[in-house]
Amino acid sequence: MLENLLQDLTLAGRMIRRTPAFVLVAIFCIAIGTGAVTTIFSGMNAVMLRPLPGTTEGDRLVMVERRQADGREGASASYRLYERLRDRTTSLDGLAAWSKVDLAIGINGEGHGVYANIVSANYFSVLGVRPVVGRFFTAAEDRAPGSAPVLVVSHSFWTTRLAADPAAVGRTLTVNGHPYTLIGVAPRGFRGAFTPLKVEAWVPLMMQAELRPGRDLADAPWLWLFGRMKPGMTHDAVRRDLTPLTAEHARTAVEPSAFRVYDHIRVTDLTGLPQDARTAFLGFTGILLGAALLVLLIASVNVGSMLTARGIARQGELAVRAALGASRARLATQLLTEVVVLFLLGGAGGVLFAIAATAALEQISIPGAALTLELSPDLRVLTFALALSLVTGILFGLPPALTSARRDLTTTLHQGSSRSSGRRSRFSRGLIVAQLALSLVLLVAAGLFARALEQGQRVNPGFDPTGVVVAPMNSESWGYTPERGRAFFKALRDRAAALPGVTAVSTTAVIPLSASSMGDVIHVTGGSAQRDERVRVEVATVGADYFTVVRIPLMQGRAITAQDDERSPRVAVVNETLAKRYWPDGSALGRTFEYDSQRVTVVGVARDAKYSLLNETTPAFVYFPIEQQWRPDQTLLVRTSLDPSQAARSIQQAVLAIDSALPRPKITTLQRETSVVLLPQRVAAMVTGALGGVGLLLASVGLYGVIAYAVARRTREIGVRVALGATRRDVVAIVLGEGMRLASGGVVVGLVLAGISTRLIASFLFSVSPVDGMTFAATTATLLAVAFVACYLPARRAAAADPLLSLRAE
Repeated sequence: MLENLLQDLTLAGRMIRRTPAFVLVAIFCIAIGTGAVTTIFSGMNAVMLRPLPGTTEGDRLVMVERRQADGREGASASYRLYERLRDRTTSLDGLAAWSKVDLAIGINGEGHGVYANIVSANYFSVLGVRPVVGRFFTAAEDRAPGSAPVLVVSHSFWTTRLAADPAAVGRTLTVNGHPYTLIGVAPRGFRGAFTPLKVEAWVPLMMQAELRPGRDLADAPWLWLFGRMKPGMTHDAVRRDLTPLTAEHARTAVEPSAFRVYDHIRVTDLTGLPQDARTAFLGFTGILLGAALLVLLIASVNVGSMLTARGIARQGELAVRAALGASRARLATQLLTEVVVLFLLGGAGGVLFAIAATAALEQISIPGAALTLELSPDLRVLTFALALSLVTGILFGLPPALTSARRDLTTTLHQGSSRSSGRRSRFSRGLIVAQLALSLVLLVAAGLFARALEQGQRVNPGFDPTGVVVAPMNSESWGYTPERGRAFFKALRDRAAALPGVTAVSTTAVIPLSASSMGDVIHVTGGSAQRDERVRVEVATVGADYFTVVRIPLMQGRAITAQDDERSPRVAVVNETLAKRYWPDGSALGRTFEYDSQRVTVVGVARDAKYSLLNETTPAFVYFPIEQQWRPDQTLLVRTSLDPSQAARSIQQAVLAIDSALPRPKITTLQRETSVVLLPQRVAAMVTGALGGVGLLLASVGLYGVIAYAVARRTREIGVRVALGATRRDVVAIVLGEGMRLASGGVVVGLVLAGISTRLIASFLFSVSPVDGMTFAATTATLLAVAFVACYLPARRAAAADPLLSLRAE
């Protein structure tokens, strides 16, 4: 067997050298299809399959989530719950806790704003991570609040900010205005338990009161948990172990009563994304993977058609081999080996394509998030690509190999291959119909996503994001007290308002239409039900002139002003939906409700807008003055006529002029921040559009090849027709008719498949039907137009042929 394999590989090498044009075209087709699938799989692998970078025995790591009994909703854990589970678990070798925190790290008088995690001391040991330099936290640094002002930084922070200097360990850095000792550096690529976010530093949980003051360390739900299972344990065993402890905590804890319903535990693999996010991500990438598989199928069908044609051309050679004693099984094995080598070379090209594509995708920044994904293919992706190429090669190479080996080779040797070539026609035409049908499915999906994106961009969000630059900042991360934070933001607003081209300045804790929201509950008295009513609302805390900056009209009353500060009566502006729902008998102005144990008076009614998502049902919404509901994390909003880059430099200079030790704020535009709500449609339209274009190109090339082959085979017939008086127009009509019948068949099959498959993407089609008539008509017309060109070229060449030469060709 080994000897035969070596012979087959040698013959495959000779065939590749003998027909370089055929081989290059086939490899190119396979590489495109395999590369498309491998690129999408690389993304799925990076987020869902790849172990957390730097960890050991990742299969034992689990995420521990506090959930309701039905599992639908979850909540974070308090420190007391974490202690109870950590100290009493019998199924875990360790349970760790973490939360996010914004830090400003000062180095040589220059501030660097970073996204960080505040973690339990066993965080790194539970993950099985080892430091590159220095050490990680110890149990002694997890006992007393405020006792461990130490810091661990990421490898990227160490190399870019500290010049990869080992002597930096032990150095004192300023963290949120306080001195901290750098004790260790995390390994390269380690990004914590939530891998999509770029975490650059870790601090002990015991420093919470200093880094996040004003919060309840013991009983407030704010921590996320993960653990390491003991050998032999299962997810279900961990769940049975921890759920009774959680239920006991819910009955006895002093947490807010609303959290007592979260008395169960859900246990899932720790892969860098929570289970709910993984499910959503899998659904979206599954659609893209399906589109990529269609391209691979189209490419493979194209190569299969090419292999069938080459098998016809090689009948004479195979007949000679059979006459010399080769069995049909031996011939089929040889032919299949050639095909598999071809597909493996194409798979290697697909890996190179995926490496380039993922490198480009890693450079794309997502609005509103410090995301950093490592998408480059690893060994698992390489194995997947080669296995995919092998399986595809066998599936699409075996039929042509068996067909060629099963022919009556003795008859072929006597008669030549020309007469047997006619048997290819029906099979090739079937392949072309399939290619065109699959291409139409891709084009329809791309068209629907493009239509959804277009419809989303046409939706009136209720405010005007153009001409507004935004700068998120957190005065708490600079070590500012609330009083100092208030003074800073007031000084910054004054400086920003004095900049050239600025027409209005404000602040907000929630950027509108950025796929984020803040829900809460208010008590309405004397409303539509004429009784006390708990009302679920979305809230935002905003500064003076907010409605002027974002251009949300006020329907009644007044806006929030600078006089609505901590010393004045509590006021709010509500949206039309809330006003009409609970005070339909008259104006909402002057009405009151209770919020956070305080009486709040409605002073204005703002027009309804889009707050979190474009397709949301308009919620009841309340705007509170940011001076009365103080938040240290605020986003500066500046409406300006200047270029955004110019305005960004001016705002950064204004921040540093107030305090030169602060990090330079990251400044972008409100238009960019709000574009995140259409990110799935934009990505899907881009990917499916590219894949649809490639699929259509491959299908049209295949159609051209079939028609050109049919014209060559009918050379004598065309010569006879012309000799008997047929005009060039008649010849063109005959050839075009044959090709367009194939295209029409592909359209019919494709429309049926598209009508079925597009229902799978209905949830992503904002305000667009999955059977949108305009999209189906436009994509059908596009495919038929391309098919017409593919058929017309060989038809014109056939009509221009000399009939005398055509007759002599036989």
